Amino acid sequence: MHGTRFLSRLTGLRRGNRGLASDPAPVLLGLAGFDGKLKFLNPAWEKILGYPAQELLDRPLRELMQQHGQAAAALVERLLAEDGFEPLEFGLRCRDGTFKWFLWHRGFDSEHQAIFIAGYDITEQKTRTTASLLRFFERPKSADVAI
Repeated sequence: MHGTRFLSRLTGLRRGNRGLASDPAPVLLGLAGFDGKLKFLNPAWEKILGYPAQELLDRPLRELMQQHGQAAAALVERLLAEDGFEPLEFGLRCRDGTFKWFLWHRGFDSEHQAIFIAGYDITEQKTRTTASLLRFFERPKSADVAI
């Protein structure tokens, strides 16, 4: 199946980008229907998010998203859109109630009416960036330069 090649290629690219790292970070690999429902998930979904895979299958991706309502629907619509896709960032809710951020890539398989998705965990990077921004805005303002 074309999907297996796509998923293998994504994981191979991920490992190749990590150089000599012994254990590459798990990547959420999946197959979603054009309706946004999850059809196939690799074991990383269970490992990273804590949900049994069976609980997530045939469930709309937007139900796991950190965003709610129209914001979640808009992000899923962007993920499913075929034209001009750039990688997309959004968070997913873990079973324990926490959220993790992912950078999403995807590829279409119109023959199988599906979208192959790959989510790379960027939670640590997001946390560092947010902390850095908070430190920047919280630091005391220096005295105005005398004119």
